[in-house]
Amino acid sequence: MSDLCAAPIGELATFVNGAAFKPDDWGNEGQRIIRIQNLTDPVKPFNRSRRELPPALQVKPGDILVSWSASLGVFEWQGPDIGLLNQHIFRVLPDERRVEKRYLRHGLELALQEMSRHLHGATMKHVNRGEFLSTKIYVPPLPEQRRIAAILDQADALRAKRRRALAQLDALTQSIFTEMFGDPRTILAKWPTRRLGEFLEFLTSGSRGWASHYAESGDLFLRIQNVRHDQLLLDDIAYVSAPDTAEAKRTRVKPGDVLMSITADLGRTAVVPEDIGTAYINQHLSILRTKELVPRYLSAYLASPMGQRQVSGRNRHAVKAGLNFDDIRALLVPAPPAPLQCSFDSEVDAVERLKSLHGASLEKLDALFAALQHRAFRGEL
Repeated sequence: MSDLCAAPIGELATFVNGAAFKPDDWGNEGQRIIRIQNLTDPVKPFNRSRRELPPALQVKPGDILVSWSASLGVFEWQGPDIGLLNQHIFRVLPDERRVEKRYLRHGLELALQEMSRHLHGATMKHVNRGEFLSTKIYVPPLPEQRRIAAILDQADALRAKRRRALAQLDALTQSIFTEMFGDPRTILAKWPTRRLGEFLEFLTSGSRGWASHYAESGDLFLRIQNVRHDQLLLDDIAYVSAPDTAEAKRTRVKPGDVLMSITADLGRTAVVPEDIGTAYINQHLSILRTKELVPRYLSAYLASPMGQRQVSGRNRHAVKAGLNFDDIRALLVPAPPAPLQCSFDSEVDAVERLKSLHGASLEKLDALFAALQHRAFRGEL
């Protein structure tokens, strides 16, 4: 690709950073405030505000957004109406005389990948604005841009289809739970029920102040973003060179442990798999090591509507959400017969194997798409 055919992305569009909203600006009425978590997780509830912002900070459906801090990504606002742009997100206003919007979106995704070498912050990553906007991309004539964008859109649609299939499999676990154990909203009345503390043989929270132990590779350091609702995600993983201390031994996970988030987004759960290797948790997670309960059943119950309702009810902190050990031990847990719990475990295991197959297929599609994207922006497509 000749430099004559390239341009810095900062010359192709205007990048408007969002506004900082104070808690006093939040409310139950007004326009949606678009935060990074609303882009990365569509089911996240929106804060709203009646605050008036300039037109440049009012996001219209179809606008391109770039989150440049913490969770990095390029998104298209899918809201039904205008939203208010929060800080740490760029609203992208393309120069339509020079660049086609869909083409620019693909170019921005590639630019973010290139910028990964220059990320700042071990725990809170963010993109340097100047470096990002100076990143050059291939800019052919508009008709050629439209042709390339159509090819990339079609390839991306295949990935989206595979992701939807995975999402449906994720939802299947809760469907199996309901079929085997009953409506999660009334499950406490169906089975013998005890406090969670009676089922636990070990309960602890993770380590604080391990920043000095971060490493490029080594042992896994599980954080809250690695634990979803009844799912362990290792695609955004941190590594540590763990010290040989009693604290490290205490916070090291074992296969079959149930992990639960105890600060911020409370009640996320996941079961530690057999092949986890050496891994530790940070202070935002707790380890629930059970006796009498099948771990996968416990995780699914805590992720169910009744489990989540109890977790929310135990949060008595107005400013910063949090659970202590007494809160965890006090949660009510139904105890279906062990054979039924084991049957549930087997059913979910079959779903997990199917998810692995779909996940492997998605990885191949991602690799093919990345190769296609690189070729496109080298002028070789």
